[in-house]
Amino acid sequence: MCTGNSVIFAAGGLLWREMPEGREVLLVFRARYNDWTLPKGKFKAADGELIVTALREVKEETGYDAEISGFAGCTCYEHAGRPKVVLFWNMAPKGESGFEPSVEVEKCEWFTVREAICRLDHENEIDLLRRIGPGDQNTAP
Repeated sequence: MCTGNSVIFAAGGLLWREMPEGREVLLVFRARYNDWTLPKGKFKAADGELIVTALREVKEETGYDAEISGFAGCTCYEHAGRPKVVLFWNMAPKGESGFEPSVEVEKCEWFTVREAICRLDHENEIDLLRRIGPGDQNTAP
């Protein structure tokens, strides 16, 4: 049986930008897991709220300050035998990125939704991106 303490809570962002070719979303590559993922991370008590966690993690993993435009959705899965719930917000970058590669994130790149769906390594994030999409009909790979 799960207790409240056994659930891992995390938060992240779908960082969007509008380009002449269409809407793009920023993904991060984590070398230690060899995966492309949405920027996210575990809730810390010092954050106070998951929305603060989302903004902190986007800044840490992408170098961007961001402005939240609304709630994007959530994913749920099991990690190390514990349930994990990740809340995501739609965001827009503010200013330029101060990204520098780190042990946690090797690189970040902008992709169209179609490209991101093909690049993401986690089915739950692919499903989230398909649900909210770019606002056009070209989300299916």
